[in-house]
Amino acid sequence: MTEREGSVKASYRFAEWAGRTKEVHRDIRHFVINSNDLEKYTLQEHEDLPPSDRQRRIVRYIFNPADEDARRRLIATVFECHSVRDAHETLIEVVAHYMAPYLPRCETKGLEVGDICFGGHGPVSINVIFARFNILIELKSTSLDGPEVDELARGIDFLIVNWPPPF
Repeated sequence: MTEREGSVKASYRFAEWAGRTKEVHRDIRHFVINSNDLEKYTLQEHEDLPPSDRQRRIVRYIFNPADEDARRRLIATVFECHSVRDAHETLIEVVAHYMAPYLPRCETKGLEVGDICFGGHGPVSINVIFARFNILIELKSTSLDGPEVDELARGIDFLIVNWPPPF
């Protein structure tokens, strides 16, 4: 572990939540978001990204909220990790790239998603990072004034908890 990683882990109190889940752990595999999974969003595109040693897959999705200007998009990056611990380690890697020294827990902002969740400081939620089981989700708005990512976070969390979907 580098000094920077150790500092970020201490700042986020990693030891208190690393490897833990709110529900009985499930190993989610082949998680995807299809065009019709989230009714208030239009899936514009998706691309596979190269995973690190901690992940099986990484997929980036770009959405347009149905009621927003098409230039104002939401980006969801899905990290399908090998384990809960790997998802939490990946979360630390992701938050280490943010400029803020610490991001607040989502629960303090009224957003209850994932086993662990961090979000931005502003009045409009334009970024959220959460882990549910072995899946890590990073959501970002492409604009500083929104659209807000909270509803999309709830929708994706619902999909994860209910994976695989019924046929």
